[in-house]
Amino acid sequence: MLLRKSPLFLRKLSSLTTSLKWRNQVKQNQLVSQISSILLQRNNWIPLLRQLNLSLILTPNLFIQILCKTKEKPEISLDFFNWAKTNVGFEPDLKSHCKIIQILVEYQLLKPARPLFDSIIRSEPASDVFDSMVEACKGRDSHSLVFDFLLERYSGKGLVFEALNIFKKIRVLGYVPSTRSCNALLDALQLTDDVKLAWKFYAAAVRSGIIPDSFSWSLIVRLLCREGNLKSAVRLLNLGIYSAAIYNLIIDCYCKNGNFSTAVDLLSEMHSKNLTPGFGTYSSILDGACKFGDAGVIEMITRDMVARKLLPAVPSSNYDQIIQNLCSLGKIYAAEMFFDKARDEKIKLRDASCGCLLKAFSKDGRVKKAISMYSTISERGITVDRSSIFALADLICKEEPSEEVYKLLKDVVERGFNPCALDVSKIIGTLSNEGRWKEVEDLVTVLVEKGFIPDSFCCCSLVEHYCSDRRIDLAVTLHHKIEKLGRCFDVTTYNLLLNGLFVERRIEEATRVFDYMRQHNVVTTDSFSIMIRGLCHEKELRKAMVIHDEMLRMGLKPDKATYKRLISGFV
Repeated sequence: MLLRKSPLFLRKLSSLTTSLKWRNQVKQNQLVSQISSILLQRNNWIPLLRQLNLSLILTPNLFIQILCKTKEKPEISLDFFNWAKTNVGFEPDLKSHCKIIQILVEYQLLKPARPLFDSIIRSEPASDVFDSMVEACKGRDSHSLVFDFLLERYSGKGLVFEALNIFKKIRVLGYVPSTRSCNALLDALQLTDDVKLAWKFYAAAVRSGIIPDSFSWSLIVRLLCREGNLKSAVRLLNLGIYSAAIYNLIIDCYCKNGNFSTAVDLLSEMHSKNLTPGFGTYSSILDGACKFGDAGVIEMITRDMVARKLLPAVPSSNYDQIIQNLCSLGKIYAAEMFFDKARDEKIKLRDASCGCLLKAFSKDGRVKKAISMYSTISERGITVDRSSIFALADLICKEEPSEEVYKLLKDVVERGFNPCALDVSKIIGTLSNEGRWKEVEDLVTVLVEKGFIPDSFCCCSLVEHYCSDRRIDLAVTLHHKIEKLGRCFDVTTYNLLLNGLFVERRIEEATRVFDYMRQHNVVTTDSFSIMIRGLCHEKELRKAMVIHDEMLRMGLKPDKATYKRLISGFV
């Protein structure tokens, strides 16, 4: 018989529960006060905290309460945060991260705040991060600083849609972001292909009360130039909105279009407004003139640059520095002109100059020039930095796999440079479709020997080719190389290989491959079926039954019709 609980009993139980909660809260408050006092009053606080056995009691909620006590000493708060993670196994949640970041930002300690924020920016939704940061700001006058920090970090990482969402939330709360943080987002947007979205954000920022500064105007001019709207860009100059940076952008755009007369007029206008054009401004005109082959402009600008000491009186005395400076600015045609002059004058350039040109040609998509430069580098035994070769590899992988591209890619890989896996796989796939199996085989062999594994499609197509061509030894050799790297094929490739081995009646080899598949958990119902059928065909019934039983234990039993055909092999 069940006993009914009287109202008096329930009241006593509720009172007891409330009392326990109150006592636990008192203990927790005492612990927070004890820890925060140790942190604030003792220089050598680590030994004292170790005595408290925090690994068992330090929760995110307790940690936040401690931070609220130590927030006036942000360096100590950060040291405690790092120490707790490293020494007591503390695992901060999103709110804990946001609280320490808020404290650091409030006190303008942005350098340590950035990596902490970057550790959560990719793993947590932007809306959750924003809400947690808002909560962390409660009771503090740090909302504006924190919101600017959020906008700048998301923008700096190229996460423009997250940044736009943050901007909207900031406005909903009634805050106006700083011009600096809006510039960061506008800059990130102009780097994308969505110019319309950049204009929409700019309009929203202006409506919110943002006042553009000189950097804002330079970004606006950059957007106008990207649209080819040079008339509007010049109209800004006529309205008195100008700076050296804005003039540089407009001049560069005119030069890329081959309009040198307007570019030179703007150059003169800069001088009249006491804006000093630098090496970059003159280089834009020189680069455009080299691109369009305007010898008159080349001579005039070169002479002017020498007169203004932007170039040495005798350029041959410092071709290396000139070429490297031009490459760093993206003025490749001008750099190429000085490279050709050095070659004609038989002046030996430093390896770094050749590397800069190779990288510049590659990034600009000038395939023939990049390949020619690489040939020169190879013939002369020139050593260039890895970034130059990587840029070349990325370029050629995007090209149609011609004989020249194939040889170059193979040579690059043999030198130890691993290009983008997706691009390499695309080339191998094209070669496979065209039946150029010797090239596929050589390229995959070189890649694997250098520890680079193409995607599953490439290996699968090659193994399938080997098996159909009755060259199973080559498929086994390829697997051995993959195995030595501690890697494996995908299950489709393995099933092809198993079938091929059984066709050749290489039972032991098939069993060894299957064991390797099981070790790496790369098995399916089809894999087991191939093994069982193959072993039954070879009258290895006991081995087949062992594999059959394992298949059932793993829950990989095939459908009824397939299973019936499978077990018929045991009869």
